[in-house]
Amino acid sequence: MDFAEKILNASTLGPWRENLRRTGRKLVVTNGCFDVLHLGHVTYLQQARDQGDALLVGVTSDAGVQALKGPGRPLNSQYDRAAVLAALETVDAVCVFSEPDARAFLEAVRPDIYAKGGDYTLDTINQDERRLLEQLGVRIVLLGAVPGKSTSAVIERMNTAQASQNDLHPDSNGPLIESMPAETFQASRWTHGNFLFPTVIEVSDKAVVRRKRSWFHRDEMSIGIQKVASVHIKTGIFWSDILIESTGGTDPVASHGHRKSDARRIKELIETCQQQVAR
Repeated sequence: MDFAEKILNASTLGPWRENLRRTGRKLVVTNGCFDVLHLGHVTYLQQARDQGDALLVGVTSDAGVQALKGPGRPLNSQYDRAAVLAALETVDAVCVFSEPDARAFLEAVRPDIYAKGGDYTLDTINQDERRLLEQLGVRIVLLGAVPGKSTSAVIERMNTAQASQNDLHPDSNGPLIESMPAETFQASRWTHGNFLFPTVIEVSDKAVVRRKRSWFHRDEMSIGIQKVASVHIKTGIFWSDILIESTGGTDPVASHGHRKSDARRIKELIETCQQQVAR
């Protein structure tokens, strides 16, 4: 069966559900965002399927995911998310719903069993959906989570990997930058470009790191402490700009809007760390 045929819409959902009733098959339903499919998802979907004879997955629309998760989500469109789920052998059908929650979807299909995975409890699932399911006489089953497996964890690892790729001079023999004692210096919120997301410079005995957040991602780059060639400070009336150049012709780390004392401290720290490494 072509997995695309397993993606139902408003006109095909009703007849599909009625066919299950006619043949006496027990329907299990679950719903969620399923933005980045991972082991935790496929494990609980298999467990959900084992509760009955057919599994229908309700997928939150793109607008619904953004409302729940914030700007930058979903990473994958609603059709892509539905198609990936439909390609799973354990999933019998998929339906995208556009409402803010799953109540209309659940009332339309009236499942025999409702399953939810992860760390949910009866008190933490959507309470409006819970009341509806209880009114409909639907049995609610809460399935265990796979420790450490979540979409948020996957996205965090992706961000960490991206930050690692931006490391101009990684030290393969040294520990991670984040594991080392460091001093952190934040630019003033009142300087250009720093009002909502101030630039941060972190100095440790391993590297100089520049971090800059935005609404949708985190920009991070670093220079290994031994690779710092020079530190230039441009002093203004109130604030100082910093330019940290590296050997090998790679791009420098630049930051603006730091207090003058912080800029001097950054330069002092870098020079001190380099002297300690050279010993």
